[in-house]
Amino acid sequence: MLKDFIIGRNDFSITVYVPWNCTNNCKFCSSKKDYNLFKSNFERVKEQLKRIRNSIVPIVVFTGGEPSADVEKLTELITIVNNKIVYINTTLPKKNSEDFIRLVNTTECIKGISISRHSLTYAEDCTMLRNICEDETIAKIEKPVRINVVAYKENQFCIENIEKYIQRWKKIGRQKSDNYKSLILNLRANYNLQNKTNLHELEDDKVINDLATKYHYYKHTFCNVCDTCVFFEGSKKDNLFEIDYHRGLSTTTIYFGNVIEVNDLILLQNGTLAYDWDGKRDYIDALFKLLDI
Repeated sequence: MLKDFIIGRNDFSITVYVPWNCTNNCKFCSSKKDYNLFKSNFERVKEQLKRIRNSIVPIVVFTGGEPSADVEKLTELITIVNNKIVYINTTLPKKNSEDFIRLVNTTECIKGISISRHSLTYAEDCTMLRNICEDETIAKIEKPVRINVVAYKENQFCIENIEKYIQRWKKIGRQKSDNYKSLILNLRANYNLQNKTNLHELEDDKVINDLATKYHYYKHTFCNVCDTCVFFEGSKKDNLFEIDYHRGLSTTTIYFGNVIEVNDLILLQNGTLAYDWDGKRDYIDALFKLLDI
């Protein structure tokens, strides 16, 4: 039976898995297996991005793999969708870092980047992420930066560790700009522990309760597939360091009988368009019609 589609969150985006892999093997990575399974197709990805350029999809997020591993090809992909808002997820490796940062700083459509750093110190991060830039290099990025810390072990976000994360990253935020808002700390819970039932339950979440004892709660934003609580290190939000606690599901689609709510579009590295992380494409022509693709 033909399904109807509706768009979920307001910041609907397409996540583009760049058609080249990374050299890391993070145990919590959900995309590594797809890079090993699907053959990357740069030309096909370009063709699909040309369709996205003419669609109503407002935001394009480049992820991987490692987008900065090939700055020349990344530039070509971004140029195709330079009429959209662009964000980039990266580990910011040392190789190509100067060219990549120059691209970010000089390309108007790029509005911000997310940088993966999952440990308490640079030395610890280097044991997981290969040949990454020093923290101070991040201060050279003139666009807003989000430091993504994924919980890969139990009790990683205890209040003592959170304080260490804050001390590490607010120093770099201040180097970037007089305004701390140029860099935020984004603590990401293990999505395997989230489900539709507990996703929006705040009272029993230990991390939220711990944060609330020491930091100023600002707001709670959510949709059907993710949930974020925002805190500041102080009583006012102006020019103070921001700490986000983000929880999400392992799926980006929600089913309501005959209706599928879509919260992200996915462009796989082989050039296939889908609407969930596992490559769902059922009835996708109806979704293309809705998005003018």
